[in-house]
Amino acid sequence: MIEHYEALQAKLKSLLKKEESSTIRFEENTLRYESAKTTFDKESEDIEKLQTESLSTFMKRLIGSYEKKLDKEIQEQLTAKIELDLSLALMLESREDLADVQSTINQTRAELNQLKELLYRQDSDFREKISTEELKRVHLKQELIEIEEASAAGEKVLNGIDIALEDLDSADSFSTWDMFTDSSFIIDMMKYDKIDKAEAKMNHLEQLLGRYAKELKDVSLDTYLSYEKFSGMGKTFDVFFDNIFSDWDTKDKIGRNIEMLENLGTTIKELQNKLETNKEEILKQIEESEILY
Repeated sequence: MIEHYEALQAKLKSLLKKEESSTIRFEENTLRYESAKTTFDKESEDIEKLQTESLSTFMKRLIGSYEKKLDKEIQEQLTAKIELDLSLALMLESREDLADVQSTINQTRAELNQLKELLYRQDSDFREKISTEELKRVHLKQELIEIEEASAAGEKVLNGIDIALEDLDSADSFSTWDMFTDSSFIIDMMKYDKIDKAEAKMNHLEQLLGRYAKELKDVSLDTYLSYEKFSGMGKTFDVFFDNIFSDWDTKDKIGRNIEMLENLGTTIKELQNKLETNKEEILKQIEESEILY
């Protein structure tokens, strides 16, 4: 009996893989058909009528209308019709194949569940295996929660980076303007107001990064994250002893921070992609365990 159960498990695994590939094929053929239909619609004046004609009837009508000589426009219509008929046939075939696979999957699952109930009542080793799988799913679901928490923390970091970059970009514009125009105390104040706002947001970003790093450790993913803080002395010197060197120094610092934040954003996105990949893999493991046990 256990051998039959294992055989059904193997069959179901194979069917699930086949369902995945059949789904992809059906989706691809559906997209191909929709594209062909759009092209054919553009090439045709009488859309509703042309779509119901067979290819042979369509060719005869076109050839007769132009004394058996196809011009460029007719050839484009003919090509579109051929592609439409072919893509429709492929879509219908792949849809039928997918339906057949899904029907077989449902039958196999029903048989597997029936046998599972019988084995659970009669086989102590099987009951232990079921308990082990249930415990495994509990751990996987907890890991899934941790991944989702890390991903949410990462999204907050990315949002914090975007907000900080807005003020840094604005401060950079003021700094550029300040270097090539007559400096004024008002422009300096506007520039450093943006710098102050950016620094405050970067301080908040540092807190977000700390939370993200903690969440990443829980899922065994971490990275080195750092960025440069502004110097208060450099700001004071630039305002009260205005000259091109201090302006260049401030602009250079702003530029370095912008670059570092952009690089940080790239790193975070890479980590977020890894988290998403891990999440998909865990979901797949949970689904397979639930189906087979």
